[in-house]
Amino acid sequence: MTMPLRLNVWIFAKLLPVLVLRRSLERILAMATPRSEEPAYIGIPPAGIIAAVKRAAARPWRMRDRRCLREGLLAFRFLRLAGHHPVLHFGVAPQTLGNKRPRAHCWVSLNGDTVLNPATEPMVELFSHDGTAPARNAATLSLNDVTDG
Repeated sequence: MTMPLRLNVWIFAKLLPVLVLRRSLERILAMATPRSEEPAYIGIPPAGIIAAVKRAAARPWRMRDRRCLREGLLAFRFLRLAGHHPVLHFGVAPQTLGNKRPRAHCWVSLNGDTVLNPATEPMVELFSHDGTAPARNAATLSLNDVTDG
């Protein structure tokens, strides 16, 4: 038997700042991808999972400047645990590429539709992660090099 969804999301949201500390994006994505292919929260619709993620991540004590990453990692993990096939996208605002810290953004899609954190400005997608293969191209990215977009 699995823990109730809201409690599990809340616990993971509170642990997330510690889990991502000083880790490469490749390792963070591996941690966010459930190991088991067997869904733990079968029958929970995406909207219910997104609502639980938004509720759990509403008042962060850490990662305040990375809201989209925090919510994206949570939603990706728990959508997969419910048997859905989300894609976690990472992009950068092209007009900020010359800045010392370009603006980056993370959003989640299901079946080609953005279900969490749609971009509010044009973004160039750098890569996406669907959980089926290691995010090798993410290994060189540092979360400290960008700001939340």
